[in-house]
Amino acid sequence: MLPVAVIAILLAAFPSCVQFKTQSLYTGEIERPKPKKPDRIDRVVEPVIFAESDRDVWGLEEDECKVASLSTDVRYNDKPSLKIKWNLGADGCTWAGIGIGWEGWAGKDLSAIMDHAGISFYVRTIEGKAFSLPFVLTLEDYSGGMGFCYTANKYFERSAIDEEWQNVIVPLSDFDLETENLDVTNIKQLQIELQQSGAVHVANMELIFHESEPLQPWLEEEKLPDPIDFPITLFDNSFINDNGWGMVKSDCQDFHIADREDSDSKAIHAVWDNTAGDCHLVQFGASWNKWHPVDITPVMESGAIQFEIKLAGEPGADGISVKLGFEDYDRAKTSVKLQSSQISSGDYLMGWATVRVPFESLPETIDFTRIKHFFVSPEGKGEFWMDNIRLVDIEVN
Repeated sequence: MLPVAVIAILLAAFPSCVQFKTQSLYTGEIERPKPKKPDRIDRVVEPVIFAESDRDVWGLEEDECKVASLSTDVRYNDKPSLKIKWNLGADGCTWAGIGIGWEGWAGKDLSAIMDHAGISFYVRTIEGKAFSLPFVLTLEDYSGGMGFCYTANKYFERSAIDEEWQNVIVPLSDFDLETENLDVTNIKQLQIELQQSGAVHVANMELIFHESEPLQPWLEEEKLPDPIDFPITLFDNSFINDNGWGMVKSDCQDFHIADREDSDSKAIHAVWDNTAGDCHLVQFGASWNKWHPVDITPVMESGAIQFEIKLAGEPGADGISVKLGFEDYDRAKTSVKLQSSQISSGDYLMGWATVRVPFESLPETIDFTRIKHFFVSPEGKGEFWMDNIRLVDIEVN
């Protein structure tokens, strides 16, 4: 070992060759304590977002995507509701929604209640049933940052939205705050982004104390099956994982699961007429990966949609207009029209026939690495039964 005196001489002679770096003894981030739950929400922020007045509400007009207004005919607790009808599939429609800048558009600090409160509102359909509520609740701050949360079924009071009022509560802790850098201390407004299509009344929207049930520490993340390990059955007596949608009865359609006449199994019975009025977007479908995105690019050359179908009196596939395909998580769609050439027998023969639609026949209009769900979209008017909907490997089947 060099003597201390020698080391000192070397340091003096070659000062530029030696550098000292400051090293922290602990480099981990300090976890900041969560804000203490306040005694009352109204001591932190105005809790009433919408009650009975359309003041501070924008988007209450008719455009190519929606019709929205304050309704005094349908009331909750004797107070008016917001009546909203929308169709994101209409020509020229790229975005639909309304916004509420409650408390006179003042900046609102929600930081003290983000872990303790939720957005509560009441909802009912204008007519019939709906098994989803395609709302994206969006908090926007005064710098343009945003936080999002989709109103999933887990927030419903009941399993379906019908003509009776029910409560929906979306916890603030479930909002995605990081993607668009939301500043929760300076909230400008709440937006309701409308997806797909629907017709509902919304009432009594407010902030309430609500905390989600904590996850049990021994629960592990669910391991899903390989979503492209075909064959995969999307419908056979029921939808896979109960993740079907669109089984709705209204003036435009009557889609339901019914008994097959030729067997003990069940099939989808579809009756529709969207040639008049507001009946533009008539669809049903299913997610087969529990709403996780699916990348089907590895099976584009070998995969196909296969199902059985029976028409109700039409001479063949060309007698009705039915499109089927996939939608991605950017809401883009790809589909093909059902044709006689896709049918195993070349014709329906007024009975059940098998249809196979290769993935390769679908236009490249979506991101095939982020598939959201499969859908069937009838047009015009007609009636059919559909069963045994599967994703198959053409090379095997």
